[in-house]
Amino acid sequence: MKRLTVSGDIIQDAENIANGVYAPLGGFLRAKDFQSVLDNMRLENGEAWSIPIVLDVNEEDYKRLKNENRIILADENNNEAMALENIEIYKYDKKEFARKVFGTVDASHPGVKGVMEMGEYLVGGDVKYNPNAPNYNPNDPNMNYGLGNSDLIRRFGLYYHTPKQIKEIFREKEWKTVVAFQTRNVPHRSHEFLQKKALEGVDGLLIHPVIGKKKPGDFRDEVILESYKMLLENHYPKNKSLLSVLPIKMRYAGPREAVMHALIRRNYGCTHMIIGRDHAGVGNFYGSYDAHNIFDEFGADELGIEILKFENVSHCRSCGELKMEKTCAHEPEHKFHLSGTKIRDMIINKEKLPEE
Repeated sequence: MKRLTVSGDIIQDAENIANGVYAPLGGFLRAKDFQSVLDNMRLENGEAWSIPIVLDVNEEDYKRLKNENRIILADENNNEAMALENIEIYKYDKKEFARKVFGTVDASHPGVKGVMEMGEYLVGGDVKYNPNAPNYNPNDPNMNYGLGNSDLIRRFGLYYHTPKQIKEIFREKEWKTVVAFQTRNVPHRSHEFLQKKALEGVDGLLIHPVIGKKKPGDFRDEVILESYKMLLENHYPKNKSLLSVLPIKMRYAGPREAVMHALIRRNYGCTHMIIGRDHAGVGNFYGSYDAHNIFDEFGADELGIEILKFENVSHCRSCGELKMEKTCAHEPEHKFHLSGTKIRDMIINKEKLPEE
């Protein structure tokens, strides 16, 4: 059987498919589903999914694999972790991909840059664990025998859970309603405010930071995790919050990525999802609340998770506390806007962080 060597990100996507993180996907998208997701944010069968999960190949690999029905996916260390079955190889339009998913073809956008660097063909097919992989164990109920995130698991294993494991934890804690918070940054006071505000109306809070590939300048995985560990251990109720990591690369697709993040948290058993200002945005490519408005394109029950749309939170010097925009009458000059980007810049420049 022929094999294809792919990046760790592709293996990670394959594992996320196999573990149910990307449900309803059962594999890398074939042509009709790919086009439907681009055009409608739904698979051809109508189920919601907003960003294509695809496997790209170059001309040389296309010629080598075009007549195959089943191939092995190997990582860069030659671990034959996954298999792809019933494959379909097809051409696609990179500019259309970029424009419809990211809303731009500007190569300064990290997601657009990634698409433009992809191969000329996409390979769709059903993802399976490779039964010949060295650590394959069909008796492992959580299917934690994939190899793609082995480095991530070694580094963050105590905080890594599959959807099946997370749902079991929720059952043990007797949490019937759970709100999820997505992050790629260390927390600041505005994040804390939103998380605790959302927690008032549910049984539990899942802090679910992304670990994996991010753009240059983003916080390191270890820093994000240690910051949240400190916050939860010292400032959050012990029986109401849970910290777990999500191995996935950031796409920086703004509104469309907000939808995908919500669907992923639904698959983990969450009933609610916090969507704040400029969710999954980058630079000035998206409006502050584009990631709120996109959810208006889906029916009330279509996503299977309730979206909590939170506006911007600032520290008002006149009020002396954190306030949402709609609940504070003071002028902008009275307010200190908390920003992950601003905090990163201050740390890099060795500036003292203000108490706010």
